[in-house]
Amino acid sequence: MNKEYLISVTPFGIEIPAGSIKGDFRTAPAWHVSSQKEAHERMKPAPAFLEPVLSRRLGEQVYVRLIEAIATNRLAEGSKIQEDELAAQLGVSKTPIREALRRLEAEGFIVADSHRTPEVRRLLRSDVVELYDLREYLERLAIRKVAERHDASMLRALELLQAQAEKKFSGGRSIAIEESVVYNQQFHGLVLDGAGNTRLRRMHDLISVDVRRLAYRSLRGTGKQRTAVEQHRGILEAAKTGDTDAAETLIIQHIRRGRDDVLAQFETT
Repeated sequence: MNKEYLISVTPFGIEIPAGSIKGDFRTAPAWHVSSQKEAHERMKPAPAFLEPVLSRRLGEQVYVRLIEAIATNRLAEGSKIQEDELAAQLGVSKTPIREALRRLEAEGFIVADSHRTPEVRRLLRSDVVELYDLREYLERLAIRKVAERHDASMLRALELLQAQAEKKFSGGRSIAIEESVVYNQQFHGLVLDGAGNTRLRRMHDLISVDVRRLAYRSLRGTGKQRTAVEQHRGILEAAKTGDTDAAETLIIQHIRRGRDDVLAQFETT
């Protein structure tokens, strides 16, 4: 007797339409049985050797929001951090808030214990000295590399940024401190990128939040922003002419002036 097997393999398994098998199924050829097994094997998920890619965790998102608020002084030093208020503002539960706060505490940005409300850690005089010392070592190397490499596209980017800042200050005009901090960050960021040293850049990134916090202090006061722009021009011109020693000397003077301005504020408080 001839036998016909009308079998279709679908994403949901093997379908055998009713009445499609003619003859005795128990005597189905061996190839039919093996074909079923092979089809089932093909439908099984492949063994997992990597963890599934998950969407960004809420705790990470809360951390990013808080670290940016600290860097820009929207959460100023000494600010109390209320979990209830944060959860309401960000539209999340307290669990990701606590996760983010634990990370911020481990990184030294907030202080907290079981007996008091978490608050943004205040920078001490010794913190300022350490941060500016480290920044000086990194950026003096970076500007030397920029001058040595003399990358035309990087120097053009610095010139464009610098020209825009100078235009904003032309005619005795002033700009908001927030805008000045962003410009300052961009200028020094381009210098660090222009060094072509990824490890140097990563090391500087470790202190970038505190550098931004301190920029709000160093740029406050009459004439501070304009002076910073003028100092940047001198640094850039030295780099453009390939004068590594002059570029290094000028950026050291620039960083130390910012440090001294911040340290002077400790003596008046």
